[in-house]
Amino acid sequence: MRQTAEPQLHGLFYAIRLAPIAGTLAIDAMQRLMGSRLPERGKVALGHLHTTLHHLGEHPDAVPEGTLLAAVAAGGDVDMAPFGIAFDRIGSLGPRMGGLALTGGAELRKLRDFQRALAAAMKSAGIGRYIRTKFSPHVSLLYCDEHVAIQPIEPIRWEATELVLIESLIGQGVHDVRGTWPLQTRQIAFSGW
Repeated sequence: MRQTAEPQLHGLFYAIRLAPIAGTLAIDAMQRLMGSRLPERGKVALGHLHTTLHHLGEHPDAVPEGTLLAAVAAGGDVDMAPFGIAFDRIGSLGPRMGGLALTGGAELRKLRDFQRALAAAMKSAGIGRYIRTKFSPHVSLLYCDEHVAIQPIEPIRWEATELVLIESLIGQGVHDVRGTWPLQTRQIAFSGW
């Protein structure tokens, strides 16, 4: 009897990617913390480092066209200027969860504001069912079973300059960019000057 192959899952999510220097600093922090315990497998590639804002599901074989079109529409409706982000802690995300991630606190307020603005655009575009109501900003660096206590680090800062919509082939390490939207400072026009 012939076995049928499992369908390839396609994830879709909105993200803010790390600036290259911030990504390098994050990888350096991971290497310093883990030292000789750093496994060969499970590291997130430099070009894939990001913080996820909203995840739009995992879909067998392909992302439905309607979901993708609505996601693109919502991404284009968010209007916000570039903003600063800083993560100042590193460790595992939960008491029973392994792996390693950047986390933070006070300097993530603008990121939280942006995530809520994107949620409003998603609701207007008809994809409100994917809104992440509990948002704990983090950047995954390493997937492994080891639990590492959270500890402070020198803040890793960068300026968010674009929103990205990424389609991920789950388990394959493939990220395809399906949309990008630059964050722009809006100029106010003064007439009669």
